[in-house]
Amino acid sequence: MRKHFLFLYVSLALLLFGKTAKAQSAFYAPDTIQTIEINFTEPNWDYILDTAKAGSDSYLIGQVIVNGIVFDSCGIQYKGNSSYNVNRTKNPFHIKLDYIHGNADYQSYNDIKLGNGYGDPSMQREVLAYEILRNYMAAPQSNFARVYVNGTYYGVYTNTQSIDDDFLNAHFYSSANTFFKCNPVSVIGGNIPNLVYLGQDSTQYYARYELKSTMGWQELIDLCDTIVNQPAALDSMLDIDRALWMLAYNNVLVNLDSYTGAFAQNYYLYRDDNERFCSIIWDVNMAFGGFSNTGVGNLNVSGMQQMPPMLHYNYAARPLIVTLLTDARYSKMYIAHMRTITNEFFGSGNYLTRAQQFETLIDSSVQAEQFSLYTYPQFQNALTTAVSNTPGISQLMSARTTYLNATTEFQQVAPMISNILSSPNAPALNDSIWITATVTNSSQVFIGWRTQTYNRFYRYAMYDDGLHQDGAANDNVFGAWIPAIAANMQYYIYAENANAGMFSPERAEYEFYNIAVAVQTAAAGEIVINELLASNLADTTDEAAQHEDWIELYNRAAYPLSLQGLYLTDDYTVPQKFPLPDLVMPANSYLLVWADQDQASSSNVHANFKLSTLGEQVMLSNFAGVVIDSVSFGAQTTDISYGRCPSATGPFAVFLNSTPLALNTCPASTEEYDQHQSMRVFPNPAETHVQLVFSESVDGTVELMDVQGRLVKTETLSANTLQLDVANLESGMYLILLRNREGEMMLQQRVVISH
Repeated sequence: MRKHFLFLYVSLALLLFGKTAKAQSAFYAPDTIQTIEINFTEPNWDYILDTAKAGSDSYLIGQVIVNGIVFDSCGIQYKGNSSYNVNRTKNPFHIKLDYIHGNADYQSYNDIKLGNGYGDPSMQREVLAYEILRNYMAAPQSNFARVYVNGTYYGVYTNTQSIDDDFLNAHFYSSANTFFKCNPVSVIGGNIPNLVYLGQDSTQYYARYELKSTMGWQELIDLCDTIVNQPAALDSMLDIDRALWMLAYNNVLVNLDSYTGAFAQNYYLYRDDNERFCSIIWDVNMAFGGFSNTGVGNLNVSGMQQMPPMLHYNYAARPLIVTLLTDARYSKMYIAHMRTITNEFFGSGNYLTRAQQFETLIDSSVQAEQFSLYTYPQFQNALTTAVSNTPGISQLMSARTTYLNATTEFQQVAPMISNILSSPNAPALNDSIWITATVTNSSQVFIGWRTQTYNRFYRYAMYDDGLHQDGAANDNVFGAWIPAIAANMQYYIYAENANAGMFSPERAEYEFYNIAVAVQTAAAGEIVINELLASNLADTTDEAAQHEDWIELYNRAAYPLSLQGLYLTDDYTVPQKFPLPDLVMPANSYLLVWADQDQASSSNVHANFKLSTLGEQVMLSNFAGVVIDSVSFGAQTTDISYGRCPSATGPFAVFLNSTPLALNTCPASTEEYDQHQSMRVFPNPAETHVQLVFSESVDGTVELMDVQGRLVKTETLSANTLQLDVANLESGMYLILLRNREGEMMLQQRVVISH
């Protein structure tokens, strides 16, 4: 047997899915300060921005200079709710570098969010809180920026990554699914995004949530209905582990400008390809007690220090908390996550060390401010001293850590998990991998496993019965097996008793253990792009009975090949656009990828791009940049596919009657065409006649084939022009084939007949 090993979630994503450009961008390097200069030509720019904020929320055009790189015609506006004030000089900014010039970006980022430090005399709550959060769930990157407007220094701002399509693709490998920003139109009147079920009329939800996708209200309604009325089915609708991490984080860090607090806001919901909503925390500038209202009253500093871990467990206006914390298993998982955050960052003092580093980093830049919301002495003392009801960060968290560790919930003795082993040491494809672990003080033990980071974990029991490779019965060694069905198997262990739970690794499900399975990965040319359809009106349908674009892959090797670490793209400049799932293609097998920007099912693969009927390229490559196969194609016609003839080995030289998941059927010979001959076809579309003009005289034949590959007309040719009578043919797409006297293919072209 072998010991388990651990990859961080982020490290694995970087290794397998090539997110290094984004994840390691210097623009968000946490120990740096960016320089952002904003220049307006309008002398009354502040009035214009205030007016836009009060009304249309439109953008003012200006120049932006990011670390010396000049961007013209950017869109600039004020952002924020409490952080913005018409009488405030230092207001937060939202900048769109690509507002006019669609390709403008800085290190591939085009959306810049700058916070002004409202509610935060330390000027670092947002950066510090996000850095902690990124250890437990997908969260934006954040650092600091010195901001200048028309040459005047406006001070230190936080620079935080936008939660946009790029963020979703990086963390959820899709971006076109249902997506909500859970911030209300106005918090006045109680229209807050608290996930209360308001019935089936979607208009009842409009003031509470901002729909960021093209559709999705019914999915949100179904989620709210399930939370309140059908909690037993919630696991199929919601990534519960992410939700538990969100609630645990909000509670430990007293992050009350959140779902946990008065306005139940500042989070996103994205419905991933597993058809489950994933929670994403947003706007943590008031974490560490910067906002004190729980929804049932305001807390003073002492109340924040002693805010109970089970806050709102019976508060009907927070149904997600009620549903999760009244479930015996979920409540134990929640406390386990709270304990992990508390121990790793606050019991250890790691947060304070990091806060002191940030304080030193920005000290001189804060001291130079003239528009700061706080005095420089308040900044200097912000870790230890309260300003009004905003506690010092260490003042809050030192006492809060002591309080939490003394609570009944934290005092419960959790199971201990150790000596995790797997067997065999080098599993092959389709082997049974046995996982064992020594677990004490436990009544139940579970293993969660999956094959890929973007899949959901499946969890089932481990046993100490002597029948599951676990040694003797009742010896505290638990065993279970998982199937080796992918090149990389991911798993974690969860154990619980009547009072407490424990994960291993403790950051699960965000972190997990990995087992490498001996499966060969594809080399160049072993998996090929065999056929594609860029316009599907009446061709084959996906599992939702929808006519979607598709790409057919074929494994022409005589052995199984893993798709792990392979990517498809329709843009050669973005080679890692869509990571293929960690599937294994058997020898001489097909795989259909739906190019539809749609969400996947368990048995289908859906890419995060569509094909263009005007023509583009499709490329298959690996994480090292090696091109496995690629094809460029021109304008396409509805329901006419483009593929290799002969199938799997030939060139992309003919248009086909589509054959998804089957051998390509070629309508004509595939010999090399005459590179010196060309053919003009007009009119196209044609009604009664088609005129053909060749660059050279030809002694041969012209054939007209329909989309089924049937020969419908043949004409002899002995000159450089020919007129075809098509008046009696049915409307549709046809293929004109030119053959020489020996019957060899010289060239081909499409024609549309439309009566």
